[in-house]
Amino acid sequence: MKYGLISDIHANWEALEAVLEALGEVDAYLCLGDVVGYGANPNECCERVRELGCTTIIGNHDEAALGRMDLNWFNPYARAAVEWTMAALTPENRKFLESLPATAEVDDFLLVHGALPDPWMYITSPLEALLTFQNMEPDLCFIGHTHVAEYYYVEKNQGSFPSQVSLRRGGTVQVTPERRFIVNCGGVGQPRDGNPQAAAGIYDTETREVEVLRVDYDLPTAQRKIRAAGLPSILADRLAFGR
Repeated sequence: MKYGLISDIHANWEALEAVLEALGEVDAYLCLGDVVGYGANPNECCERVRELGCTTIIGNHDEAALGRMDLNWFNPYARAAVEWTMAALTPENRKFLESLPATAEVDDFLLVHGALPDPWMYITSPLEALLTFQNMEPDLCFIGHTHVAEYYYVEKNQGSFPSQVSLRRGGTVQVTPERRFIVNCGGVGQPRDGNPQAAAGIYDTETREVEVLRVDYDLPTAQRKIRAAGLPSILADRLAFGR
């Protein structure tokens, strides 16, 4: 079984279409949350994810766009995007986001937007990864939230501290039986690892290999749409730097 992994689309239609083309023929898609927020095409991205029949979990920006989070949690630019998205979402797409769970188990692996036990926590270091390793039952967990392509692993039965490996330029992860893994395939619509290319992944359950792809997309159009929508210009500017 081949799964296409997408996360943190953030209403960036151009990036979403580019990664879907790059993923090619897969058996199913998995979406790790934050379909909306920051970008100018929240409805189009929701509808595309719905068309794909993705197993999808909710992200914090999705939650906020439903009015279910304190907006003081966000910086002023993110808050402005949340408020704009709240007004822009159609009833059908609100209903879709409302239906999404915080976690999902697929085959023998776990999906969570950020971390465990709190899905809005960030994993940016081995120390932060440790808590999720302690709380996850499967040996493999896919996350998003940080928009950084990387993975963490620990050796089984040794009480080892997690190791952290960058996938900033793409690459592969071989899921081996003697280790446990947390894999972040990066952000589709808002990369923040210094590489402005959109990120996505493929997980092959037969070979137990995760491939992280970095994909060029029509960045100027995505930027133009953000500015035309009246969203903060910094949300468009940062796309060029992957920050």
